[in-house]
Amino acid sequence: MPEPSPVTAARTHFPRGLAQPAGGFRFAADSLLLAAFARPLKRGRVLDLGCGCGVVGLAYLLRQAPADLRLTGLDSDPAMLAAAVENAARLGLAATLVEADLAAPGAGALPNQGFDLALANPPYHALGRGRVTPKTAAVTARFQAGAGFAEFAAAAARAVKTRARAAFVAPAENLTGLLAALAAAGLAPKRLRLVHGRMSAPARLCLVEAVRGGRPGLAVEPPLVLYAGLNQELTAEALDFCPFLACNSRRGPGRDPAV
Repeated sequence: MPEPSPVTAARTHFPRGLAQPAGGFRFAADSLLLAAFARPLKRGRVLDLGCGCGVVGLAYLLRQAPADLRLTGLDSDPAMLAAAVENAARLGLAATLVEADLAAPGAGALPNQGFDLALANPPYHALGRGRVTPKTAAVTARFQAGAGFAEFAAAAARAVKTRARAAFVAPAENLTGLLAALAAAGLAPKRLRLVHGRMSAPARLCLVEAVRGGRPGLAVEPPLVLYAGLNQELTAEALDFCPFLACNSRRGPGRDPAV
């Protein structure tokens, strides 16, 4: 049997093997869950805001293949964009990568109302909360040192067409802040799904889909539970929802879920 091509091998093992800058922010399960949560498109333009190494947008393209989609990724960190270029090439996927700072006046090179879907995994914490790594890129990615929910929501609203969708992931404890930012930007929340590490534990993440210029009306979907059993193996439901999670299918007992 012939050896698989490098592209086939990279896609088979995704997200293992993705290039990530040394000392930079490392993607986690929240990025993969966001890509799985966003509604599928058969064709159109997809924008990954704060794309980092490209994991969200590339995961979305892989999930929708062979749909006719064009991906654009925006990030303020040139090293992350270089990693995203490398990862797209390794996976045999086309992507346009743009350097832009969502916190800059005028938001730099942000596109305007041409996209059918925006994906966003914004920085979670205000500075002064949580442990801060000394690496600048990791601080920007995890903490709201620059752009936060308001800037990401405004960028998504500006980028997508009227009645097009934007999908976000955030810690469940920040849900009210995210919903307020979406409403202020003219994005009507339409779908909400809470993610729990274990059935008995509080929700750790929230997945929210909003529509630009949409009418009020929020559908709260059944909760997604990631782990079960003595060895905290991924649930069948979690793997069905996001097969990419299989790259880290088991945790040691007693550890918090890697969400």
